Amino acid sequence: MLPGYTEELTQPPDPAGQRDADTAAARSAAERSAQAQAEAREAVASVARAARARSDRGGVLQVVHGAKRVGWAAFELQRSAAHLVQGVAKPPYVTTGPLDSLESRKLAEGVRYQVLYDRAALARPPQLDITTKLVALGEQARVIHVAPTKLIVVDGEVGLLPLTASEHSVESAVVIRSSAMLAAIARIFEDLWRFAAPFTADQDLDGNELQPTEEERWILSLLASGATDDTIGRLMGFSARTAHRRVRELIARLGVETRFQAGMQAVKLGWL
Repeated sequence: MLPGYTEELTQPPDPAGQRDADTAAARSAAERSAQAQAEAREAVASVARAARARSDRGGVLQVVHGAKRVGWAAFELQRSAAHLVQGVAKPPYVTTGPLDSLESRKLAEGVRYQVLYDRAALARPPQLDITTKLVALGEQARVIHVAPTKLIVVDGEVGLLPLTASEHSVESAVVIRSSAMLAAIARIFEDLWRFAAPFTADQDLDGNELQPTEEERWILSLLASGATDDTIGRLMGFSARTAHRRVRELIARLGVETRFQAGMQAVKLGWL
């Protein structure tokens, strides 16, 4: 045998030393476990802080519930405007008094307002007078026969769009911040704005302010008969591309979505 090993093997183990070793090992394991738990708690807290910060900022989409909160959201968005407010006005309404006063102040500060009015909005007894006064203060206003939805876009960076509505109020809405969705909504507004009729103080709420020209009547007649853009262009003396543009303009003015609906709406309004 190798010298020295016989005595080590034959000596009994030291119980106290073993306990100390076991205690040290247990303490080390406990410390590692506590450190791991602390790191896990910090990781969870970090995620929670990030989530709260994102929630505070609202993220890209933030849903607002309740008519009063929707009204306050509309007020706060416009109050924050620095350059431009674009809006679509149509029923149902939240209380408009504070918003009208706010718009007057923002116009005085140099903020531009572009407001597209559904004809039904101007049929509301005080709205025609209110709009006339706001236009005198600098609001740019146009009218469309049927607006697709209410809408507010502020500085091209944040918008407010209804989600659910009752007959008399908007019950919920979504705040939309800079995103592809907001860019698409802004583009829709711009298209509607381009095709809408200018607002005048003596607005005819029966739709006469949107009466088509004789040329437009011919286009609408051809639409109602099912003619294609190529056919309309050939018969009217302009290109198919121009015919397509003119047809889209008329569809937008009528507040409908299809060529067939445009023809039906034109008949309903007495344009044909």
